[in-house]
Amino acid sequence: MDDLLTETRRALEAVRSCHPDTLADSDEVPAAQGSAADGLVTATITDGRLDSFVIDPRLMRLPSWELAQHVMTAVNEALDVLRGGQPAIGQPVDVDALAGGLHEVQDRSIRQMAQMGQALQDVVALLREPRR
Repeated sequence: MDDLLTETRRALEAVRSCHPDTLADSDEVPAAQGSAADGLVTATITDGRLDSFVIDPRLMRLPSWELAQHVMTAVNEALDVLRGGQPAIGQPVDVDALAGGLHEVQDRSIRQMAQMGQALQDVVALLREPRR
């Protein structure tokens, strides 16, 4: 367990050193575009919000359920591109807070393992004592 936490802390430090600037510090606004129905439906997501949406007038003749499916496909494609295939996170990750929390977990687990080891030694000692 301790080795796993130590390795995780090392990986976190590597991420911190490779990416010192977070998205929150950047002036670039994340944007992505998705399309459906051979490009007749397009959706643009900017900064996590639907920024523009275009439906070619020829598609207005489709049944509503089919048009809705194309709309959903275009929006989801834009969201997938924006996320880079990763689950969305509401806030930028605070690597320093994460590292601090991980350090606390490691320290607490070391203390708990020591306490459990001591408790096991006490039980073994009691079992070795002759019964009266």
